[in-house]
Amino acid sequence: MPNNNLSAALQRYRIMANIVGTFVIVVFSCFFGQLATGDTSWFNQHQTLITVIDQVHGFLYMIFLVMAALLSTKAKWTPAFTITTLLAGTIPGVSFWAEHRATKAVRAAHPELLV
Repeated sequence: MPNNNLSAALQRYRIMANIVGTFVIVVFSCFFGQLATGDTSWFNQHQTLITVIDQVHGFLYMIFLVMAALLSTKAKWTPAFTITTLLAGTIPGVSFWAEHRATKAVRAAHPELLV
């Protein structure tokens, strides 16, 4: 019998991991775009938009942390696995690898899951 709580936690985690992974790429591109261009650049002319994107990313990252922590508890991850998964959400590109790694670990430990 599949563990519906674990399945739902995994699905919520995967959604948030992909959203946060995409946002962190946007945030980093905005940051490096500001550094590499002059005062008339698109990045410097749209500071308000970039500030909103940064704030939205921060809020979504907090939700991601909660979803990952809940999944960690339900899947009984080790502290090291949990910490590396949480920190990987801060690195562009690596967050997608971490999501894949976490999903693979949960499915390996719980083959009855269908998600």
